[in-house]
Amino acid sequence: MPFPSIAWCADMLKADAVLIDDQESYRKMTYRNKYEIATANGRLKLSIPLLNGRNQRIPMCEVQIFNEEDWQQQHFKSIKNAYNRSPFFEYYELELQRLFTVKYDRLIDFNKASIDFVFHSLRIKKGIQQMGDNTIEISKVAIDWRMEQQRDFAQKPYYQLFESKNGFLSNLSVLDLIFNEGNQAINFL
Repeated sequence: MPFPSIAWCADMLKADAVLIDDQESYRKMTYRNKYEIATANGRLKLSIPLLNGRNQRIPMCEVQIFNEEDWQQQHFKSIKNAYNRSPFFEYYELELQRLFTVKYDRLIDFNKASIDFVFHSLRIKKGIQQMGDNTIEISKVAIDWRMEQQRDFAQKPYYQLFESKNGFLSNLSVLDLIFNEGNQAINFL
Protein backbone atom coordinates (compact mmCIF):
# COMPACT_ATOMS: atom_id res chain seq x y z
CA MET A 1 0.00 0.00 0.00
CA PRO A 2 1.30 3.48 -0.77
CA PHE A 3 2.07 5.66 2.26
CA PRO A 4 0.57 3.09 4.64
CA SER A 5 -1.85 3.77 7.45
CA ILE A 6 -0.77 4.50 11.00
CA ALA A 7 -2.14 1.09 12.08
CA TRP A 8 0.01 -0.66 9.44
CA CYS A 9 3.09 1.23 10.65
CA ALA A 10 2.38 0.37 14.30
CA ASP A 11 2.11 -3.32 13.39
CA MET A 12 5.23 -3.09 11.25
CA LEU A 13 7.28 -1.82 14.18
CA LYS A 14 6.39 -4.98 16.13
CA ALA A 15 7.53 -7.24 13.29
CA ASP A 16 10.99 -8.63 12.69
CA ALA A 17 10.59 -8.23 8.94
CA VAL A 18 8.30 -6.59 6.40
CA LEU A 19 7.17 -8.97 3.69
CA ILE A 20 5.47 -7.92 0.49
CA ASP A 21 3.69 -10.56 -1.54
CA ASP A 22 4.25 -9.47 -5.13
CA GLN A 23 2.50 -12.58 -6.50
CA GLU A 24 -0.84 -12.09 -4.75
CA SER A 25 -3.73 -11.17 -7.03
CA TYR A 26 -4.62 -7.50 -7.12
CA ARG A 27 -7.81 -6.92 -5.14
CA LYS A 28 -10.08 -4.03 -5.95
CA MET A 29 -11.58 -1.89 -3.18
CA THR A 30 -8.44 -2.23 -1.04
CA TYR A 31 -5.67 0.16 -0.09
CA ARG A 32 -3.16 -1.28 -2.54
CA ASN A 33 -3.40 1.90 -4.63
CA LYS A 34 -4.99 4.32 -2.15
CA TYR A 35 -4.14 6.34 0.94
CA GLU A 36 -5.94 8.97 3.02
CA ILE A 37 -4.78 12.37 4.19
CA ALA A 38 -6.43 15.10 6.28
CA THR A 39 -7.55 18.31 4.60
CA ALA A 40 -9.52 21.35 5.74
CA ASN A 41 -12.62 19.52 4.45
CA GLY A 42 -11.92 16.22 6.22
CA ARG A 43 -10.49 12.96 4.89
CA LEU A 44 -9.27 12.90 1.30
CA LYS A 45 -8.66 9.55 -0.35
CA LEU A 46 -5.96 9.71 -3.01
CA SER A 47 -6.01 6.93 -5.57
CA ILE A 48 -3.28 5.93 -8.01
CA PRO A 49 -4.87 5.29 -11.43
CA LEU A 50 -4.25 1.85 -12.88
CA LEU A 51 -3.85 0.73 -16.46
CA ASN A 52 -6.86 -1.49 -17.24
CA GLY A 53 -8.70 -0.15 -14.20
CA ARG A 54 -9.30 -1.80 -10.89
CA ASN A 55 -10.94 -5.01 -12.13
CA GLN A 56 -7.71 -6.87 -12.75
CA ARG A 57 -6.95 -10.45 -11.80
CA ILE A 58 -3.22 -10.36 -12.16
CA PRO A 59 -0.35 -10.58 -9.66
CA MET A 60 0.56 -7.35 -7.87
CA CYS A 61 3.96 -7.37 -9.57
CA GLU A 62 2.19 -6.95 -12.94
CA VAL A 63 -0.24 -4.15 -12.04
CA GLN A 64 0.65 -1.15 -14.18
CA ILE A 65 0.09 2.50 -13.29
CA PHE A 66 -1.87 4.59 -15.78
CA ASN A 67 0.61 7.42 -16.31
CA GLU A 68 -1.37 9.23 -19.00
CA GLU A 69 -2.91 11.28 -16.20
CA ASP A 70 -0.53 13.45 -14.22
CA TRP A 71 -1.61 11.77 -11.00
CA GLN A 72 1.78 12.35 -9.34
CA GLN A 73 1.55 16.11 -9.70
CA GLN A 74 -2.07 16.02 -8.47
CA HIS A 75 -1.16 13.90 -5.42
CA PHE A 76 1.82 16.07 -4.51
CA LYS A 77 -0.28 19.22 -4.91
CA SER A 78 -3.03 17.76 -2.70
CA ILE A 79 -0.50 16.75 -0.04
CA LYS A 80 1.22 20.12 -0.17
CA ASN A 81 -2.08 22.02 0.03
CA ALA A 82 -3.16 19.91 3.01
CA TYR A 83 0.11 19.99 4.96
CA ASN A 84 1.99 23.10 3.86
CA ARG A 85 1.16 24.80 7.17
CA SER A 86 1.79 21.74 9.33
CA PRO A 87 4.77 22.03 11.70
CA PHE A 88 7.14 19.63 9.92
CA PHE A 89 6.09 19.45 6.25
CA GLU A 90 8.94 21.68 5.09
CA TYR A 91 11.52 19.19 6.41
CA TYR A 92 10.17 16.38 4.22
CA GLU A 93 8.90 18.35 1.21
CA LEU A 94 11.92 18.06 -1.10
CA GLU A 95 12.33 14.31 -0.62
CA LEU A 96 8.59 13.79 -1.10
CA GLN A 97 8.62 15.95 -4.22
CA ARG A 98 11.50 13.87 -5.64
CA LEU A 99 9.48 10.72 -5.01
CA PHE A 100 6.61 12.17 -7.03
CA THR A 101 8.84 13.19 -9.97
CA VAL A 102 10.03 9.65 -10.70
CA LYS A 103 7.78 7.85 -13.20
CA TYR A 104 6.85 4.40 -11.92
CA ASP A 105 5.38 1.89 -14.33
CA ARG A 106 4.36 -0.69 -11.74
CA LEU A 107 2.23 -0.05 -8.67
CA ILE A 108 4.40 -2.27 -6.49
CA ASP A 109 7.46 -0.15 -7.29
CA PHE A 110 5.74 3.07 -6.22
CA ASN A 111 4.40 1.38 -3.09
CA LYS A 112 7.89 0.19 -2.13
CA ALA A 113 9.32 3.66 -2.78
CA SER A 114 6.64 5.25 -0.61
CA ILE A 115 7.35 2.78 2.22
CA ASP A 116 11.07 3.54 1.87
CA PHE A 117 10.21 7.24 2.24
CA VAL A 118 8.25 6.45 5.41
CA PHE A 119 11.06 4.30 6.84
CA HIS A 120 13.63 6.99 6.11
CA SER A 121 11.41 9.73 7.59
CA LEU A 122 10.82 7.72 10.78
CA ARG A 123 14.45 6.50 10.89
CA ILE A 124 13.36 2.87 10.78
CA LYS A 125 16.09 0.42 9.84
CA LYS A 126 14.05 -2.41 8.33
CA GLY A 127 14.26 -3.85 4.90
CA ILE A 128 11.42 -5.01 2.72
CA GLN A 129 11.48 -8.61 1.57
CA GLN A 130 9.48 -9.98 -1.32
CA MET A 131 7.68 -13.21 -0.60
CA GLY A 132 6.31 -13.90 -4.06
CA ASP A 133 8.25 -17.09 -4.39
CA ASN A 134 6.46 -18.43 -1.27
CA THR A 135 9.73 -19.70 0.21
CA ILE A 136 9.43 -17.48 3.27
CA GLU A 137 7.44 -19.16 6.02
CA ILE A 138 5.05 -16.79 7.74
CA SER A 139 4.74 -17.41 11.46
CA LYS A 140 1.35 -17.87 13.03
CA VAL A 141 1.80 -14.63 14.95
CA ALA A 142 2.44 -12.58 11.82
CA ILE A 143 -0.05 -9.90 10.95
CA ASP A 144 -1.16 -10.43 7.39
CA TRP A 145 -2.26 -7.13 5.89
CA ARG A 146 -3.09 -8.64 2.50
CA MET A 147 -6.69 -9.19 3.57
CA GLU A 148 -6.99 -6.00 5.59
CA GLN A 149 -8.81 -2.90 4.57
CA GLN A 150 -8.45 -0.11 7.08
CA ARG A 151 -9.14 -1.57 10.48
CA ASP A 152 -10.03 -0.04 13.79
CA PHE A 153 -7.01 1.13 15.66
CA ALA A 154 -6.89 2.49 19.21
CA GLN A 155 -4.70 5.45 18.50
CA LYS A 156 -3.19 7.98 20.84
CA PRO A 157 -4.29 11.41 19.55
CA TYR A 158 -1.62 13.76 18.27
CA TYR A 159 -1.70 17.30 16.92
CA GLN A 160 -3.57 17.62 13.61
CA LEU A 161 -3.68 20.85 11.67
CA PHE A 162 -7.45 20.79 11.06
CA GLU A 163 -8.54 19.10 14.29
CA SER A 164 -10.50 22.14 15.48
CA LYS A 165 -12.62 21.94 12.32
CA ASN A 166 -12.82 18.17 11.67
CA GLY A 167 -12.17 16.62 15.06
CA PHE A 168 -9.37 14.09 15.41
CA LEU A 169 -9.14 11.84 12.33
CA SER A 170 -7.63 8.49 13.23
CA ASN A 171 -5.65 6.02 11.17
CA LEU A 172 -4.83 8.24 8.22
CA SER A 173 -1.75 7.72 6.10
CA VAL A 174 1.32 7.91 8.29
CA LEU A 175 2.19 11.05 6.30
CA ASP A 176 -0.26 12.92 8.54
CA LEU A 177 1.59 11.82 11.65
CA ILE A 178 5.02 12.58 10.16
CA PHE A 179 4.10 16.07 8.95
CA ASN A 180 2.40 16.99 12.23
CA GLU A 181 4.81 15.41 14.72
CA GLY A 182 8.15 15.21 12.90
CA ASN A 183 10.81 13.25 14.82
CA GLN A 184 8.30 12.47 17.56
CA ALA A 185 6.03 10.55 15.14
CA ILE A 186 7.73 7.26 15.99
CA ASN A 187 6.63 7.67 19.65
CA PHE A 188 2.96 7.63 18.60
CA LEU A 189 3.38 4.31 16.83
